[in-house]
Amino acid sequence: MTMRRWWSALAAATAVVGMGACSDSTDVANQALTIYGSASKPPSLLSASIRPASRPLFGMAAPTDSTGPSTMPIRMYALYVSPNADCTSPVLVQDYGAEGVVKDFVAHPVLFQAEPAAGTYQCMIFRMSDVLTMKPSKSFGPCDSSQTYIGDIYRDGETDWIDQDGNQIIGRGTDDPAGAVDDHVAIFFTSDTAAATARGVSPNQVVPLGSPLVAPGQSTLYWDMSGAVQDEGGYCSILPRPLYFE
Repeated sequence: MTMRRWWSALAAATAVVGMGACSDSTDVANQALTIYGSASKPPSLLSASIRPASRPLFGMAAPTDSTGPSTMPIRMYALYVSPNADCTSPVLVQDYGAEGVVKDFVAHPVLFQAEPAAGTYQCMIFRMSDVLTMKPSKSFGPCDSSQTYIGDIYRDGETDWIDQDGNQIIGRGTDDPAGAVDDHVAIFFTSDTAAATARGVSPNQVVPLGSPLVAPGQSTLYWDMSGAVQDEGGYCSILPRPLYFE
């Protein structure tokens, strides 16, 4: 099973809708900022009209069957926010420590719950694992619902990514799942991707943010994985899907 580099294609084709603050004072007490994760479609019907073409993660042939993942855990390490669209002067608002916390997108988890100062933030930064895993929700073709499939999205020879402070991240790991290495990468969500890349953030780690992040408030990061697990010419493949905030 080989891993194809696909985050850059996903980031370049990402469809984003605006993030809205919730008006329920119970849910956002104490200036709380809550960000959920979901592997399902966003409520907005925009997803049907602006979804980009997908590209495969494992394998490259035409799909013959598909399903969604039954689990899609991702290890999260920290959340930073910045009032600046170029993501400078980031403020750490949630820290899960060196071990991080695993969040299964299929379970609609709370990714982060923090208490930044009330205001508008043009950028947020996820520190997360670059090792992605999933299990298919059903078995078909080469896909086994009892098996965990692993891929490393930032590997040996890749050096263009930076962290929230501008320090270079050196990719480790291989295309072989047995050689995957967690590099604690940074993913930048910004209202102005050009400003972020001009600052030195790699285009391969930037995702456009449709509207600024408002605190207090709550939003969901939707990563629509319905039908994303496919038989790609004899490989169990998961296609990159667009990200949405609502």
